[in-house]
Amino acid sequence: MKDKTLIQQFIMNELMRGKNVSGLEVTDNLIETGVIDSLGIQILISFLERNFSIAIADEDLIPDNFESVDAIWAFVTRD
Repeated sequence: MKDKTLIQQFIMNELMRGKNVSGLEVTDNLIETGVIDSLGIQILISFLERNFSIAIADEDLIPDNFESVDAIWAFVTRD
């Protein structure tokens, strides 16, 4: 199951734990809602590199790539 749902489930299970956020839609802004902070980005990057066999370069660490599950999926699957 290497798809958008895998990313969404990881964020809900690992990054939203203990935060006062209910539910997660693929279009929700993860940065504005406080779901992802700087530590969360590092945890997410490790997860993405491990599960999607990609290397994320420093220049790719921009908010646009991580603002929603949709944005993350587009980033992970881009050519």
